[in-house]
Amino acid sequence: MLRKKSCSESNARDMLDMHINMVGNVLNTSLKTIILYLQDDIVKAKKNARLVDKLETEADNILRDFTRCLCAGAFLPLFRKNIFQMVVSVDDVANAAEAACDFCLSQRPEIPKALRGAFDDITHANMEMFPLLSEAVENLKLGTFGRAADDEMLFQKVVTNISMHESNIDDLEWKLTRDIFNTNLPLANKMHLQALLSHITKVSDLIEDVSDRLYIMFTREAL
Repeated sequence: MLRKKSCSESNARDMLDMHINMVGNVLNTSLKTIILYLQDDIVKAKKNARLVDKLETEADNILRDFTRCLCAGAFLPLFRKNIFQMVVSVDDVANAAEAACDFCLSQRPEIPKALRGAFDDITHANMEMFPLLSEAVENLKLGTFGRAADDEMLFQKVVTNISMHESNIDDLEWKLTRDIFNTNLPLANKMHLQALLSHITKVSDLIEDVSDRLYIMFTREAL
């Protein structure tokens, strides 16, 4: 168990960086598992899925240590609740990615070859969003005032890019949903594919939610 004297703001920032990196590993490994599934490489997909479970557990452990650090006094009380809620929302991204991975390998949806390219595009688009979120967290100097103007412009640019990526994924989701229900597949198969699509796109929705939370934190610190 962490001792209070070891839980400085510097310790907390290090844990935050570790957690962000681990969530990124969970996300990338989960979505790569889905890509392997699309390629019918079930053996590698299963191996990746086991790694996802291990990485997600490590992310949870880091989150618990970070929470103890906050409780031990890291950051000013004014900021702790918002910081905690932000980190938990980042962890939700890892949970959603793992759930999408588990859905593929536990339910094995039958994906027609004509639709696999679109599923692959959406999966890759989700993977491209997380580095932007990581950059936004890095540019948000938690618990500080007097942010320089160039920092503000950079932060807002990253947040805007996240919103644009999420909007693009929404468009891809709409088109793939249309294509799914325009096939001659039985309705049960269509609903199964739609459920898989919802699992994948939930990742981008949650990333945008974290981005919105970061922007609110940024605004509060600037006031």
